[in-house]
Amino acid sequence: MAFTVTEKMNSFVICNPEKCIGCYTCMAACYQSAKERGKVEKPRLILVHTHDGSMPNQCRQCDDAPCANVCPVGALEFGKDHIEIHEEICIGCKMCVMACPFGAIRPESEPMPSVDYHYEPEIFQFIESSIGEKSVAIKCDLCEGREGGPACVEVCPTQALMFVTPNTMETEVVSPKAKKSVAMLVKFMSKKQQKEEEE
Repeated sequence: MAFTVTEKMNSFVICNPEKCIGCYTCMAACYQSAKERGKVEKPRLILVHTHDGSMPNQCRQCDDAPCANVCPVGALEFGKDHIEIHEEICIGCKMCVMACPFGAIRPESEPMPSVDYHYEPEIFQFIESSIGEKSVAIKCDLCEGREGGPACVEVCPTQALMFVTPNTMETEVVSPKAKKSVAMLVKFMSKKQQKEEEE
């Protein structure tokens, strides 16, 4: 019996850490995509390095997204196939940052067009806030509106990133893993049986 994924499932980008080389190409492409689409010019994913390897951390587009459930102004909402973010109405309350179980949403400061920064003190926008700086939630939006889909997937030199949709979930994610698991189990059982027969 085949596994069937409901079309109500959100699409998302996932990384195979065994293929990731930590080159930051995905972050650069994400930044460029945001800039070209008129969004806050910050990458929507962050490359994380650990003792065991590296991989980008980004929004999983949760089907029952805690971030969208807690947003008081509707800046985060359930879209057709992902969690949409409307930066222009975000009030910077950081409720979504607290609710995200993956740490995939973060606040960033955005300069306000009405402020003359020649008269404002210099600040480091990532960690400080000041009068005239607007805090905005930043998360992966699957490069909504970009022809060709998520830029990070397109540019990854090792093909570590995969764009998963309800249509590709079974063929590219579930079935290969299931087949590998069954093959390992069969191999294990075969060795166990052979060992018992020898005894």
